[in-house]
Amino acid sequence: MGDPAGVGPEVLLHALNDPLLRRQIRPIVFGDHDLLSRVAEQFGCDLDFELRQVGQSDPSPGLVGKFTENGGRAQGAYLQAAADAIQASEIDALVTGPIHKRALKVCNMPGPGQTEWLASRFGVERPVMMLLGPSLKVVLATTHLALAKVPQALNKADLVKTITVAQRDLTRLFFPTGPRWAVAALNPHGEVDGEIGAEELNILIPLVEELASKGFCIRGPIAGDTVFALAASGKFDVVLALYHDQGLAALKTLHFSEAVNVTLGLGLIRTAPDHGVAYDIAGRGQADPTSMKQATRLAVEMARKNMFK
Repeated sequence: MGDPAGVGPEVLLHALNDPLLRRQIRPIVFGDHDLLSRVAEQFGCDLDFELRQVGQSDPSPGLVGKFTENGGRAQGAYLQAAADAIQASEIDALVTGPIHKRALKVCNMPGPGQTEWLASRFGVERPVMMLLGPSLKVVLATTHLALAKVPQALNKADLVKTITVAQRDLTRLFFPTGPRWAVAALNPHGEVDGEIGAEELNILIPLVEELASKGFCIRGPIAGDTVFALAASGKFDVVLALYHDQGLAALKTLHFSEAVNVTLGLGLIRTAPDHGVAYDIAGRGQADPTSMKQATRLAVEMARKNMFK
C-alpha cells in the first residue's frame, strides 16, 4: 500500500478499480483496512480484492500528508509481509507503493530505499534500478548517491557487473536477442581528452570495449545532452545513466505520468510507480494513478512470461 499518509492508498485503489486491469489479475493488498475503506468511500472506489491487514496504521484525517513514526513502522510492515508472500510463492509479482525513506530508518531496515531493502532481504549483491516509459529505458549505474560522490563511485568492474545483471533480465523480458546499449558520458560533451575529466578515458571507453568484446551490443560514451534523444528516437534500447538525475530528468521529461520503476537482478518480479509519497497532494484527489496502473500492467506482463520459474 505504501505510506498510509501519502498518495499510495488512493493511486492503488484507482488502479485496482480499472476494469481492464482487474480482468488480468487477482490482487492481494498488504495494508490497512480501515484506511483503505475510508479512502475508497472518499473517491468512490470499491474494495473488491483480498486485503491482508498488516498492523495498525490508519492515520486520522489530520495526519494525512505528514510523516509519523507509526506510519513509518506500518510501511516497513507492509513491505515485510509482501516480501514474505512472494518468497513463499503466494504471489507472482510484487508492486510496491511509494514509501517515505525515513520509514526504513524508523524500522531499522536496510535502505535507503525499497530497492536496497529488497536486495538485502533476498540476498542479492547487485540490484539494478531501471526506469522506463513508452519510448525510453534507463538503467542507473548509481542510485541514491550525492552528486559529489558519483565520480569516485564509478569504476569499470562495478559497471560491468551492473550491465551484465541488467542484460540478463532485459533479454528475458524485452529483447530476446539482447538490448542495444548506450552508455552516457559523465562530463560535458563526453570529453575524451581528459581536460574536463578523465572518467571517459579511464573508465567508460574501456568499459564499452570490454563488453563489446564479449558480444554485447553497446556504444559510448555518448554525451549526456545527446544520448537520451538518440535512445528515445529508437537508435538504442536502453541507456546506462551514471547518476540518478542524469537518467531521471530525461525520463520524466518524456514520461512524467507513465514511468515505471523496475528492479532487475532480484530473481523475482518487482515494479513500482515512479513517484514518491507526494504529501502535498495526499487525500485531495489530485494524484495521478497512471504510473501505478502502468507498474501493475508491467508486472502482469513479466509474470506471464514466467521469467524466474
